[in-house]
Amino acid sequence: MSKLTEIEKAVPHFSAEELAELERFVRTVRWAKEQSQKTSLRDIKPVSVGQVLGPIGTRAQWHDEMLEGRV
Repeated sequence: MSKLTEIEKAVPHFSAEELAELERFVRTVRWAKEQSQKTSLRDIKPVSVGQVLGPIGTRAQWHDEMLEGRV
């Protein structure tokens, strides 16, 4: 018999207070498990977007292009 089957058989006999406590416990354990499985940005390896194909230009050139709508 699985643990889940045993729990399913026992839960209908719980009082309202016991059900509330069980629900709090399950939420807390699930949250902790989700937090431990999340990846951090620090865990992600950097990616390469390739080499620069042309000169980037000056700040004034970028600004002019933006105002002209060419970007």
